[in-house]
Amino acid sequence: QLVGSSNVDITYSYNVVDHGNISSYPLYHTSYEVFSMMKKFIDPHFTAHKTIGQLWGVLTLLLSETSVLPFNVTRYTTALMQAMNSLKPKDSAVLDPLRNAINDFGKATQDFAARLKSLDLENPYEIRAYNDQLLQLERAFLNPLGQGGDYTDLKHVVYAPAKINLYAADGFPSLSDAIVSDDSREIANQIAIVTYFVRGALATLKEFNNFSS
Repeated sequence: QLVGSSNVDITYSYNVVDHGNISSYPLYHTSYEVFSMMKKFIDPHFTAHKTIGQLWGVLTLLLSETSVLPFNVTRYTTALMQAMNSLKPKDSAVLDPLRNAINDFGKATQDFAARLKSLDLENPYEIRAYNDQLLQLERAFLNPLGQGGDYTDLKHVVYAPAKINLYAADGFPSLSDAIVSDDSREIANQIAIVTYFVRGALATLKEFNNFSS
């Protein structure tokens, strides 16, 4: 929310075949969720904890030794489209500017991914430039003003808690809040804001020596 860094969430989950599609275990966020409960019932030998720690270690080693950061930018297009499709305005046509921006973003990510094939991996300057663009992508979605009012720390325009749900991240939270308020002027304003930032993120993936392409 503040620095625009890409993150990974590594966790053990349930086997849906055995347990169905449950969201969490029954003691989650209760006063019984303590160390003794973990040691006695959940992970007695801390096998899962150890495995997660080892996975983190290997992942850190791989990231430190890879030339190009393994960040698939094309998947961000899918995430943006899913976030937009989760919005339910009365008139879906109002989302057309955002939809067009996401489509253009998708083309930019494909071009960016294609450039990797011709990247000179022996040239540290080319590698640095490519990695810098990867790093800037997430930061491009940060709105310095946040969501306004008491929510200035919630700066990511795509993933942040909405005012109507401060517990979980929501897709395009400010726009989601505007749609809930049913204020057409505010909806138009928030669509303009998120569209601006999507197009700004798109620009970070352009070839810096051929920006007009």
